[in-house]
Amino acid sequence: MRSVLRGALAASVLTAASATVQAADLPSMKSAPLPPPPPAFSWTGLYGGINIGYGFGDSSRETGGLGYISAGSLAPVTPLGSAWGASQDLHGVIGGGQVGYNHQVNPWLVLGLEADIQATDVESKAKSAVGVFDGNGAHLQSADSTKGVDWFGTVRGRVGFVLPSIPNLMIYGTGGFAYGQVIHNVGFADNFAAVGAGFAGAAVGHGYSDDTRTGWTAGGGVEWSPIPNWSVKAEYLYVDLGSTNANSVSLNGGTAAILGATTPVFAATQNSPTRFHNVRVGLNWHFDPFAPGLVSRADGLSSLKEPPPPAFVDSYQPFQVRLKVGSVIPLDGHGTVYDQGIAHPALGSIGRLSGLTGANGVISGASTNTSTSIVPMLDVAYYLTKNWAIEAICCVAPHHIQGTGTIASDFARSWVFPPSLMAQYHFTNFGQFQPYLGVGANFTAFWGTRVNNDVWGIPFAAGSTLAGLGLPGALATFQWATVAPSWGVVGQAGFDYMFNEHWGVNVDVKYIGIHPMVHATAVAFVPGAAALGPIFVPVKVSLPINPIVVSAGVTYRFGGGLLQPVLAKY
Repeated sequence: MRSVLRGALAASVLTAASATVQAADLPSMKSAPLPPPPPAFSWTGLYGGINIGYGFGDSSRETGGLGYISAGSLAPVTPLGSAWGASQDLHGVIGGGQVGYNHQVNPWLVLGLEADIQATDVESKAKSAVGVFDGNGAHLQSADSTKGVDWFGTVRGRVGFVLPSIPNLMIYGTGGFAYGQVIHNVGFADNFAAVGAGFAGAAVGHGYSDDTRTGWTAGGGVEWSPIPNWSVKAEYLYVDLGSTNANSVSLNGGTAAILGATTPVFAATQNSPTRFHNVRVGLNWHFDPFAPGLVSRADGLSSLKEPPPPAFVDSYQPFQVRLKVGSVIPLDGHGTVYDQGIAHPALGSIGRLSGLTGANGVISGASTNTSTSIVPMLDVAYYLTKNWAIEAICCVAPHHIQGTGTIASDFARSWVFPPSLMAQYHFTNFGQFQPYLGVGANFTAFWGTRVNNDVWGIPFAAGSTLAGLGLPGALATFQWATVAPSWGVVGQAGFDYMFNEHWGVNVDVKYIGIHPMVHATAVAFVPGAAALGPIFVPVKVSLPINPIVVSAGVTYRFGGGLLQPVLAKY
């Protein structure tokens, strides 16, 4: 009996074990765990992008006035002065870039800070004319004003509002500090008719202002992110850069006129406010280098809860983009100014007989230099290996060409486009600190060159025709200028400090060989010899710039995953 019971019990155990084994072989009906839901949309993070738009004025008026210092040959009846006003019409295309940071405080409120810089061709022209009748008869006083904004930038706070039901759409208000380069140039004249044996002709002068102005800006806009990491925006800004004053400098006051009389001397001024509206659209790329990324788990799923690996991983990332701010500092900048020697009917060759220059054509004591500039920069690189890379560097910079010595004036300004192509070697055996050296070529093009019409003096060379007449020199102003392109070599040293395999910061120093030729025409007036009329002096300037460019910014590397299948074959 016992043996029968033992057999039955053993059979039951074997049957249960067999059922368990068979159950283990059957497919499980339990579903796989669901992946974590995607993170909620957030505006928090850094961003950068580009924009383009149109600027137009707010119908503000320029005001000015003219009064006489001396009556010249019209004494004892001093001419009357006058006051005037003229409407200006600022308008032109505006384009540039912006960087900023947003912090989403809660589902409906976003706070941020944004800085931008814009190149512009915003300009206006204003004319005024006032007829005056006094003891000298009728005379017409006029002012011809040109005003332009070369560039401007803003630093603004932003307050955005979001509907929780549409988290990727934000409406915002913005406002803050504005600054920009404003050029204001005015020609003044008072035209007289002959009265008896009195003066007949025009007293002329000009006023000029070229300065970086500061002010304020306010506006608002709407921004929409249709796909992750990218957004488009439409924005309005009102910019107020204050007012400029262009005060007259006499061009022919006190000189002899055709009828032997002396020109009266006036003082005039023109005040011009710089206020304009700006409507623009833009594109932004959003990123947050310090946000936790997706980390693979042992079960093959992804998690946002686990911290990133603590060790620095220096994987091969072939593509690189840097956004930087650089300071362009000319090392040389002192150029030689040559008279090109066009003949004058009364004087012959300008370079030898007029006394405006010496026999070698060099204008005595004249030199030029260029201004320092702070500009945004974009660098794009491709790594052939982890050590060798090819980099293209691009920026756009405004510069002033300044006369020194006997042509002491801020005589021209120009936009500079100096792209460079570099071959680089990166040292990768220092971990996160990665220094590099580079060498390459630069091509610098200049456009939008405009002269400022400052007045300066040219001394007569000793022993020249005009110096022999006892005349001290001539007054001159530039009429136009162009700058020829320049080729040069580039040397480079810098380093990246990488936070991880994608993100880092960069510091870079470059030397660029730039030595362009400037061609211009100056027009000179000789006090005491007004009958000569204007003397046109073609000028050539050999202008070495050879700047040091110091820059710093953010580095982003990517694309390693794209090339992994290709690299795995080798």
